[in-house]
Amino acid sequence: MKFFNHTITTTTSKINFVLKAHMLQIQNFVCTFLCFFFFGIINSLAQNHHLKNFSKNEGLPSLRIQNCTQDNTGYLWLASNKGLVQYDGNEFVTFTTKNGLISNNVTIVSAKNYTLFIGTDKGLSIKNHSGFQNLEGNKINCILTVNNSTFLGTDKGIVRVREGYLSPIRTNFQIDLNLINDIQFDGNFYWIATNKSLWKLDKLINPTLLKRIDLDNYTSILIENKTIVATSYNNGIKLITGDAIKTITTTAQNITEIKKIDNQFWIVSENDGIEILDINFNFERSINKYNTLNTNQITSVFQDIEKNTWISTSNNGLYLIKTDSPTQKKPAIAFENISVVYQSLDSININNYPKILQLQPDKNHISFYFKTVDINNPNNIEYRYKLNNQISPWTTKNSVDLAYLTPGNYTFSAQSRIGKSESTPIEFNFFIDTPLYKKKWFIASCFAIVCLVLGIFIWLYIRKIQAKNKAKLAKLQLENHLLALEQKALQLQMNPHFIFNVLNGIKALGNSGNLTELNSTISKFATLLRGVLHNSRQEEISLAEEINTLKNYIELEQQMNSNTFDYTINTQLSVDAEEVLIPPMLIQPFVENSIKHGISSVKNGKIDINFSIKNDFLYCEILDNGIGIHQSKKLKKTSTHQSIALNITQERIQSLSKESTISISETSENNKVTGTKIVFKIPLKTDF
Repeated sequence: MKFFNHTITTTTSKINFVLKAHMLQIQNFVCTFLCFFFFGIINSLAQNHHLKNFSKNEGLPSLRIQNCTQDNTGYLWLASNKGLVQYDGNEFVTFTTKNGLISNNVTIVSAKNYTLFIGTDKGLSIKNHSGFQNLEGNKINCILTVNNSTFLGTDKGIVRVREGYLSPIRTNFQIDLNLINDIQFDGNFYWIATNKSLWKLDKLINPTLLKRIDLDNYTSILIENKTIVATSYNNGIKLITGDAIKTITTTAQNITEIKKIDNQFWIVSENDGIEILDINFNFERSINKYNTLNTNQITSVFQDIEKNTWISTSNNGLYLIKTDSPTQKKPAIAFENISVVYQSLDSININNYPKILQLQPDKNHISFYFKTVDINNPNNIEYRYKLNNQISPWTTKNSVDLAYLTPGNYTFSAQSRIGKSESTPIEFNFFIDTPLYKKKWFIASCFAIVCLVLGIFIWLYIRKIQAKNKAKLAKLQLENHLLALEQKALQLQMNPHFIFNVLNGIKALGNSGNLTELNSTISKFATLLRGVLHNSRQEEISLAEEINTLKNYIELEQQMNSNTFDYTINTQLSVDAEEVLIPPMLIQPFVENSIKHGISSVKNGKIDINFSIKNDFLYCEILDNGIGIHQSKKLKKTSTHQSIALNITQERIQSLSKESTISISETSENNKVTGTKIVFKIPLKTDF
């Protein structure tokens, strides 16, 4: 019995051992089968989507890629925690603080025309062809550009990008103090996703409508026709149509972003990979570490212009899913840099410069750098350029140096092609000025200078020929100058005999005690001397002043002369005597000659002085009833001074007018001399 039991026990143990061995083989087979099955699925998916992973081995500075975008040229730009990364299909180029970036921790990047807005944990960097411009601020989570205004969502509210600084926008404290995850504009309203709620505003600056739609941690906003598609961090997707909110539950949690790619909604999760929904928000498939990727920690997705999809991860670099049917679009080309004599044109927008660049003659060495980016065909791009009417052949070179350009207007254009598809040419206009020595006005000036020098030589030659005439002219000028000095001297002096007679007369009046006549005589004499001294300093005086001086002189002569005589001064003028100008002491010598040599030897002598204006000339007539000029010449013996004064006065009158302007004649009646008549005229001159 014991033996029988022992036999049964042994047999049972063997059977169990065999069964266990078979079960282990079956398990190994199943595991192997499942491994090959999943491996096949992964390879199949990878092959269907042409999956490619980029890591540090391919040139990435970090495995944490936080955002991705593409600019107008076609460059792919990546935001990493170790700098800004540029990709052209061949290589990755990293920009850091050493290149001018404000911070290496780049959170978001956005392209507008040919300008790149780079959000970091320390503010904003703006990149164009000339370099970086940095604006300090809080950590930036999203960027929105509307109507040439750029707004940033930060960890503390919304800011606006201004010229040289970031300007905070004040809405309300529930927005201004919270973390802004996304901002979108649907054409009428602004939608703001914060970590506390979803908001709707009609304007970001001074809004009149400010409405809170829902309370939740909203992370991303997508505008889909008239529906707002918003993602919450842990509560799925919210569809807002009008005032209605509909919630769509997703299997993915920790949702950070939603994008529409190829008529599908791609839901990005921090830890659950990517969930893809169809146009009706029905589940289609997932992309995660179990079927395609090596990680579930996704940060962003992006589709480029060639329909390739880029997946950014936080720990495994960048994934590229190439499309099965790539769209070959018309290539785009842009200027990357233009340098003049090796100096970049940093002060102008080289891709949108409407004017003609003006260059000096020595700035005739210009270099152009242009680029077309095609991620799928980076090595199949060809370029050609055109300078005015000269066209270069197609080549892979994307730069050209133009040295020793001649002056003139230039139009430079560049074009690219991929296969048979050619880009629209881009143009840049510039003008090189002509050197000074080649300018027409400079040549004309030189010709004028040569003519001037030649003229000077001719003039010197003529001057040498006319030397004798010039010497004679100089002699005449000297004589004229001496005559003028003599005239001045004559103006400053009076006949000494007249002065002595006046002084003796004053003495006699003083001795006789005739104070009234004495005072009158002294007053007239003082007035006469003052007038002579004053008028002698003037080039011209008024006719009224000349007449007043004559009156004082004649009245003093009346008092001093032994023979009495009368005088009259008549003016027949069309203008006031104060406004008529004549040289000083012009008439006194003739009057003095009439008194001393004409009426001095007759009784009841008379002198008439008449002034009139005819045909823009001032006429003066001096008429006396003396012995006549011829008889007086015979009697003159000691009057040389007055004779000289009379002659000089005649020359003064003749110098004022080139015509025969003075005549001296005797008057007669019944063949008997009745006196002397002096008539002269000078051009009429007034002070108005």
